[in-house]
Amino acid sequence: MVNYLITGGAGFIGSNLAAEVVKRGGKVSLVDDLSMGKEENIIHLNKKRVTFYKKSITDHDFMTNLLIKEHFDYIILLGAVASVANSVRMPYETHEVNQEANINILETIRKFGLNVKKLLFASSAAVYGNNPQQPKKEGSAIEPGTPYAIDKFASERYALTYGELYQIPTVATRFFNVYGPSKIQIRRIQVFCQSSLTA
Repeated sequence: MVNYLITGGAGFIGSNLAAEVVKRGGKVSLVDDLSMGKEENIIHLNKKRVTFYKKSITDHDFMTNLLIKEHFDYIILLGAVASVANSVRMPYETHEVNQEANINILETIRKFGLNVKKLLFASSAAVYGNNPQQPKKEGSAIEPGTPYAIDKFASERYALTYGELYQIPTVATRFFNVYGPSKIQIRRIQVFCQSSLTA
């Protein structure tokens, strides 16, 4: 059975992705401190296939032990302080969640040689800042103007560089506006989920 870890798993994207993983026969561990996610988003999920940890990803000891113990096939890093305003008001606290916690996960994978099939880091269109170019493209100029955007860009670079330096299969995607009544319609995530479960 394919084993997933989703940080920020009680959020909108994470909970819908978890439901899709379960639907396709996988099992998933969700880590969320519920500061932004909601328990009602995951209460309906199959308890035999879903394990929920009400923990902060900044608890490095917990995250390291979880990664070593569970031998995850796929890791999706959605956990974040997703408020730009909060990042301006509390830059360092936001940085601990949005960058340092993710680097700890990457470093744990590297240090202990964990055999991850794929790690996906969820970045943000905020990295483009106020660049007026439309439509935005992957090659558009990066002009992060807030602590949130800086951390997102730095963390995506960390993920991709760890992949190159230490042969960890990583990918980063930049979300724009994510919305919907229940099931998310982000094709990249659906394709990622589908291909990984059949790998």
